[in-house]
Amino acid sequence: MTDNQLIVFVKNLIPGTVKTRLAKDIGQDMAMEVYKELVSYTSEITDKIKGIDRVIYYSEYVELWDFFDDKKYQKSLQEGKDLGQKMLNAFYDAFENGYQKAVLIGSDVPDISKKVIMDAYEKLDKYDVVVGPAEDGGYYLIGMKDAHKELFEDFAYSHNQVLEELLDAAEDKNLTVGEVKTLFDLDTKADMKKAGIEIVLEEEDDTGTAPFDFDPLDEY
Repeated sequence: MTDNQLIVFVKNLIPGTVKTRLAKDIGQDMAMEVYKELVSYTSEITDKIKGIDRVIYYSEYVELWDFFDDKKYQKSLQEGKDLGQKMLNAFYDAFENGYQKAVLIGSDVPDISKKVIMDAYEKLDKYDVVVGPAEDGGYYLIGMKDAHKELFEDFAYSHNQVLEELLDAAEDKNLTVGEVKTLFDLDTKADMKKAGIEIVLEEEDDTGTAPFDFDPLDEY
């Protein structure tokens, strides 16, 4: 066991439940394929990080032998009435298990990198909380050294002031907040272009599913 834990939130691959905004533009099947690529990429990045313990929190049920090697990752189930409660409970688990720092990320950020994640741990030496701002006004990463419930309770998500509300709550509790690089999570067809994902509609494969190219912006 190390002093640091990386928490990764993942949605189970259930049709119609992943990337629902994106699915409105490109269909459920292709949205599912895009999400699979994002999860695969997330596993590639987290595999590279040494000196930390890693745990995957699934949305509906624990997957065995998926993109995340059972020998390298702890696996658990998200618990709570909403996203805020689920994240808070994951942090409770981390600190109850003796970790000194915990960083939580999602699985739909196409240019997340080892550098960004390690920067978050380093900033926790100086700040109470660290966040990774998302371009849409939310955040894709949050890290802390203690579970501050005030940063998760009674919050609404999926709007463009999520980060602002979090920062206000932290200020109210006199918590210092550091930031890592601003990135974007992939929610729309326009985001696909920014991520370097291109659907080649005129070259469908045998299943009738249009292939796509994925060129993530990994820093190392």
